[in-house]
Amino acid sequence: MFNLTKCLALILAAGCLGASLMAQEPTGQQVERKGERVERRGEAQERKGERQEKRGDRNEAKGEQKERQGARIEKRGEALEAQGKVKEGQALERKGERREKAGAAQERKGERQEKRGARNERKGERKEKRGEHLEKKGEHMEHQGK
Repeated sequence: MFNLTKCLALILAAGCLGASLMAQEPTGQQVERKGERVERRGEAQERKGERQEKRGDRNEAKGEQKERQGARIEKRGEALEAQGKVKEGQALERKGERREKAGAAQERKGERQEKRGARNERKGERKEKRGEHLEKKGEHMEHQGK
């Protein structure tokens, strides 16, 4: 029984200590450091957005290339059909159509990627502003002596 009351007393003391630590307000330096961290996250978010936009450009370019390839393959298939090689011509035409569809899908993927990149850049800018605001708040708190 004695051990049980000891344990309860320790748990109660730890809970009170934790609650008192949580009730303390952050200091100016802590707020400044948080602002710096938020700002760094914002910069990282902007870089991520730029990478995604570049990826979108590459995807669109690849899509256009596939569409052009598909059109060339289709023309070649039509030429083969005109020469009397119907099976080879039809096979090439189908291959060209598939290539064009793949190209269109790739372009759409590129557009989505660019939108995502722009959204991430905006999110990064907001985080940077928030970081600057927190840094100023921390300096103000330090100046006040908190």
